[in-house]
Amino acid sequence: MCDTLGVLTDSYALFGKNSDRSPNEAQLTEYSPARIHDEEEVACTYRLIPQARETLGVLLSRPSWMWGAEIGVNEAGVAIGNEAVFTKGKYGAPSLTGMDLLRLALERAESAERAVNVIIELLELYGQGGNCGYDHQFYYDNSFLVIDQSRLFVLETSQKNWVVKSYRRVSISNRLSIGADGERYGGGVCDFAKKHSDPLYTFFSGSRRRQGQSACALPSVQSEGDMARALRTHDDGVTNPFAEGSVSSCCMHYGGMVGDHSTASMIVRLDGGAPTVFLTGTSTPCVSLYKPYRFGNPVRLPVISPGDEAGLRYWHEAERFRRALIGKTVPAEFYAGRDALEKRWMADVSADAQAMDELLVRALREEAAFYASYDPGMFQKAPVRRAFMKRWDKKNAALTPPQGTGGAGA
Repeated sequence: MCDTLGVLTDSYALFGKNSDRSPNEAQLTEYSPARIHDEEEVACTYRLIPQARETLGVLLSRPSWMWGAEIGVNEAGVAIGNEAVFTKGKYGAPSLTGMDLLRLALERAESAERAVNVIIELLELYGQGGNCGYDHQFYYDNSFLVIDQSRLFVLETSQKNWVVKSYRRVSISNRLSIGADGERYGGGVCDFAKKHSDPLYTFFSGSRRRQGQSACALPSVQSEGDMARALRTHDDGVTNPFAEGSVSSCCMHYGGMVGDHSTASMIVRLDGGAPTVFLTGTSTPCVSLYKPYRFGNPVRLPVISPGDEAGLRYWHEAERFRRALIGKTVPAEFYAGRDALEKRWMADVSADAQAMDELLVRALREEAAFYASYDPGMFQKAPVRRAFMKRWDKKNAALTPPQGTGGAGA
């Protein structure tokens, strides 16, 4: 379960997404350069399909066990985020997942409009389906927010049916939202949301409240800092997200009867040059730092090359701090320090590739020092329900960091 926002202005576009998945599912930030392919097929998560002769360079936020990605941007300045949507009828047999469709579109499309068409073409040809859960069975259809500097689209699907609508500002969550006001339909013009939504699963996803939060934030989003604040939003009814589950929060915290956890977050600025990307590379954006990265710059953490396990270690090392916050109250000074660091980094963002690489190196150094200055063991304990802690204890026991990293909360 996720939340994705897009904003078009006269001179630039902003994109942001939180990826909400199992709290133990590491997510990797992976850069793949443009390629000319000799192989005839590409192995997606569950099936082979014909490979494109040429693919664009892409930066992906990818669940570690999947081929496809939850969030991404390509060298042409197209960014995409997908959402699980819960629809009527039986979900498709294993085929292309929503994450596969996202990655394939980024690799093959030089504009937002073309990316929408790539997804539609592949959907109609192969369908969508397959278990998308990391440590449980989880099936769904998908919607997509697709943006470049000048166009912004929402594409919603149900099996092989689809609808597209363009916007200037929009947020999407785990629910169908386009009715009879779509601009293009596959499968016949209709009130798409009413016809295809599964009301029960959609209700329990908490998506109505999360989309309400992001929609309320949209009018004020003018900068990367504004987008970060929107993605860090917690439901008004959540007193302390580290002491209660919050499926209804854009910054989702595990621990309730239902719900996942924000395991990665990405913000992208598109202004005609190389995309500027702000990455957590870690879970829980409210206590993470968005590090600036210029698309195409040298690969360094949290960005990795395919096959490099450093990204997995980075995610798990960061998780030690986050798990230690469970059942605690994070002091206000922590959040003030987080904001001050990011404000300085964002002020130093430029179009100069070398300066941006130096900025990322600095950000990583300052990030490490920032977390080292806090000991969660000294934070005030918060009142928590036994069921909340039991759920987290179970997840912590199942978490298996790669060799060379410590356990949760260490």
